Amino acid sequence: MKRRRFSAEEILLEFNSRSKLSELISRFVNLKQRGKQFVGKCPFHNEKTPSFNVNDEKGLFYCFGCKVGGNVISFLQKYNNFSFLESIKYLSDFLGVDFYNDNQFVDDKYRKKLEILSEANELFKHSLKKNTFAQNYLNERGILPGSVNVFQIGCCPDDQTLINYFKKKKNISSEELIEADLLIKNKNDNFFGRFRDRITFPIFNHQDKIVGFGGRTISNSKIKYINSQESEIFKKSEILFGLTQNINQIRESKEIILVEGYLDVISLHQRNIKCCLSPMGTTLSVNQLTKLWNLCDIPFICFDGDNAGRTASKNISEKILEFLVPGKSFKFINLPDSEDPDSFFKNNKISDFDNLKKDSVDLSDLIWEIIIGSFNEFTPELLAKVDETIKFYSNKIKNKSVSSEYFKYLKDKKNKFLWEINAIKKKEPFVNFLKKVEENINEKLVIVYAIFETDIFISMIEEVSKLNFSSSNLDKIRNDTIEVVTNDSSSVDHKKKYLKNKYSQIFNNLSRLYKTHLKNLENMEKINFFKQIINNLKLPDLSNEKEIIKKKILECTNTVEQNKLINQYDKLISEIKSIKKKNLE
Repeated sequence: MKRRRFSAEEILLEFNSRSKLSELISRFVNLKQRGKQFVGKCPFHNEKTPSFNVNDEKGLFYCFGCKVGGNVISFLQKYNNFSFLESIKYLSDFLGVDFYNDNQFVDDKYRKKLEILSEANELFKHSLKKNTFAQNYLNERGILPGSVNVFQIGCCPDDQTLINYFKKKKNISSEELIEADLLIKNKNDNFFGRFRDRITFPIFNHQDKIVGFGGRTISNSKIKYINSQESEIFKKSEILFGLTQNINQIRESKEIILVEGYLDVISLHQRNIKCCLSPMGTTLSVNQLTKLWNLCDIPFICFDGDNAGRTASKNISEKILEFLVPGKSFKFINLPDSEDPDSFFKNNKISDFDNLKKDSVDLSDLIWEIIIGSFNEFTPELLAKVDETIKFYSNKIKNKSVSSEYFKYLKDKKNKFLWEINAIKKKEPFVNFLKKVEENINEKLVIVYAIFETDIFISMIEEVSKLNFSSSNLDKIRNDTIEVVTNDSSSVDHKKKYLKNKYSQIFNNLSRLYKTHLKNLENMEKINFFKQIINNLKLPDLSNEKEIIKKKILECTNTVEQNKLINQYDKLISEIKSIKKKNLE
């Protein structure tokens, strides 16, 4: 007897009459009964005390913490990022009934394609186990067997094997394989496999159904990566690669890192960073953007550290602006030049990546970089153009309150930028001279402090004495000045006069350096400037020491001693990074 098919309205009525909302939601949330209500921790925000309530009599849920509520459809749409149609299909499976819509032919065709792609994935996984060349490629890329299983990585066999497999096992014709985008027919009516001689990465939709594949060549093809073509079941703008594998960790941590490709997602997953997704390229659709913000308020974007990756980040940042609302934004992780997430971890540790996250750039700051980076001069006319550009970007934001805050923030950035330009002009009137003294500038400035700011020099004498100078002449002067200021019991003014006379031949040059770099600074600024100079001079030694300790760690066989060396190494890395990123106060 043929089973009855239910419409969307009938499925909702069937659910409300036959099932309890708490039964469905308990698949996703740990619920406890309290009287007629069921209570649990809200899946839509972090909380310590349960405030998520489910009422079976009314068929509604509500969270008193984040104010999210609704019926079964609302829950499925919010929790799984389902569309209305996807939610209805989920309910039909939950109830064990068939769903009928107005275009049943299209629905059957949709289901058939999903079945073919699922079967193809089983073939690809089996083929990988027999393909030594493909396995060696994955080993060379550092893809572990566990990741092969988690991401269901496979390898597409030759065309005839593909055709014979489906004909024999499922009685599926070549024409149906063409419909599923596994075969392509050329002008001569010959078939060839779209993913032939490629490592395959199955792409899942939000119902965890395979809707397409990504393929990476292991032959001599000029096209390294290809994807399935867009179809009624595969729409790139709706897909986030890695969501199936990482969704639980993302919900728990409320953190997302968006990367460019499949291997980036897999590489980070292997390092226990299980919150990475890829948007199937380097752009974001409104659909993908909404899905990301439903899962995380402020996702990270971590594209490659080359020009293409940085350009893609800037393009996305401009696109995001239109859809900003209070509390939702993005941060941008800047990888070192020419590095991608996969290559970064070959030479760095998790802690290094954590430091990059801490130094990530806010969306607002990246927009400012885009604005100011488009100007080379700052005449009154161009400054007016900067104002117009700030208005342009602020007005792209539809939400009025966010737009207003962006305008104020960017205007403030402009004012600070202009203040810094004017301050530099005041402190550096001798531009031609500065070009001449650029060599060993930090070492020369130490001597300048010894003669003109002797009290500050004396206050940091211990650190100055430990520095290594590259210039032997300046090193001798540094040592002489230290001897004078530490051994002579006379006043500071007397010491200044003595040093001025002793180094009269270079006094004029040092005096110019003092005027260009120090004269207009406040005392606290001078102190901070001197600290920075000392730090700059310490960097080469710290870097050398880091490499020496790194070598010792690799050669060390004693675990206790190795841990000590690792602690030393971490402290050095931290100090080096602190020096590099620190600006003058």
